[in-house]
Amino acid sequence: MARRRPAYRTGRSQRTDALFVRISAYAETSAVAHLLTSDLGAVSAVAKGAKRLSNSFQGPLDRGRLYRVQLTRRGKEGLFQLRSATVHEAFPRLRYDPARFMTASLVLEVAADLMREDEPHAALFRLTGFTLKVLDRAPSDRLALVAPFFLVRALELSGHAPELNACVISGRAVPRNRPALVHPGRGGLLHPEEGHDEPGARSVPWRLLDLYCELRDRKAQEALHLPASPGDAAALRRLLVDWLEFVLERRFRAALVHVPAAG
Repeated sequence: MARRRPAYRTGRSQRTDALFVRISAYAETSAVAHLLTSDLGAVSAVAKGAKRLSNSFQGPLDRGRLYRVQLTRRGKEGLFQLRSATVHEAFPRLRYDPARFMTASLVLEVAADLMREDEPHAALFRLTGFTLKVLDRAPSDRLALVAPFFLVRALELSGHAPELNACVISGRAVPRNRPALVHPGRGGLLHPEEGHDEPGARSVPWRLLDLYCELRDRKAQEALHLPASPGDAAALRRLLVDWLEFVLERRFRAALVHVPAAG
């Protein structure tokens, strides 16, 4: 389904929910805020006076918080200006637990790459906000599947999901008497007879693909309570990060950092 393009109101204010991805220096007292918004897609906006101790943004702007923002834009192609930002959800635990923080950083990196400028993607925005809320509130022993859950749902929403029903080359059913072969360049499963000599094919235990399907098909609360082992959760997370890095042609910095289990 085609994404809805926003109706811009040149020179007038527009309010929307926004997640701050990062803040860049712009001038002595100002900054550029890189946002994911529910109504406008990805947005870069000048935040005048953001570096001043007294400003209209409830203190320093902080990545990973959910804000209600007011934006203006001069012309359809003009740069946005951030007029105000009010904290709606602070997600405080993300700042004090390394595992939660790095997982949240990965979630924001992936969402920022999948959400395009000027193209709202409300479902992906809701998924990102929901995942940050779970990371902030869930007990430590329920965090292992949060990143895989987000990555699975983000792949499905963005159209980058792997084909897991049959061989992507021949359409034949793939036997389960040996590890599965998946290939990011081909877009999914390979039959052993077609995929054994494919450069870049990766051998994956079927239980990881079954876990992928469970995370995709179950309701969110059920999916996050699946009895998956920490090892399988970590392996699926790595597989999905590798998949996204291939299709998006980039590396996610947050995925390079190893942190201990949250506690």
